[in-house]
Amino acid sequence: MEWLDWWIALPCPLCQRPARGVFCRDCQRRLQAERLDSWPVTTSPWPLYAWGIHRGALRRALYCLKYEGQRRIGTVLGEWLGSRWLESRQPSSGSRRAYGSDYTVVPIPLHAERLRQRGYNQAALISQAFCERTGLRHLPEALVRVRATAAQYELNPLQRQQNLAGAFALQHAPATPVLLVDDIYTTGSTVQAAQQVLVAAGIPVAGVIVVAKAQPAAHHPTLPWELRRRGQA
Repeated sequence: MEWLDWWIALPCPLCQRPARGVFCRDCQRRLQAERLDSWPVTTSPWPLYAWGIHRGALRRALYCLKYEGQRRIGTVLGEWLGSRWLESRQPSSGSRRAYGSDYTVVPIPLHAERLRQRGYNQAALISQAFCERTGLRHLPEALVRVRATAAQYELNPLQRQQNLAGAFALQHAPATPVLLVDDIYTTGSTVQAAQQVLVAAGIPVAGVIVVAKAQPAAHHPTLPWELRRRGQA
């Protein structure tokens, strides 16, 4: 019945070829090639846990997740993040204490209008799958985005900070330290704005978890298929 399996297989969102899973074998291999070995990537100004580099197939996958309605990508990437987190807690890593289970996972929220347009929050899809894989608490309604903001990718670092000033508010206070989850980490302005709200309420942020860490702007030119995203970040 292999021909039937091929016939009912959904196309890979990156190349449109039939795929047994979400991605075809070739695209899965390309995605895995972008995985980072270091975990966390950095510990300043907070522990940053990034699964991969925002380039190649991983960059395309996140674009499809955010702008082409491919929400199943968020589930897969969240599961990969969760697996990476659990791997880091193995006794052989020598850092078991640093990865306790007493955390609440909070995704970076979208503004209500952007959420209505897109139909889902990609960070919440990722964080939900991450929590299902790790067993950590999930509180997607902890933060709310109270002010619509311009697309971050169009702004320099200072403009990014100004753009996000007062953008978030605390809606439900987590009872434990927080792990913030987002899709991409560029300059840190978004998570810094969210962290300030939590810290002001006495809630510590234990780390930031993202699918991909962006490369410097000089190595990150806009690709033709990304031009369609203007006004949709």
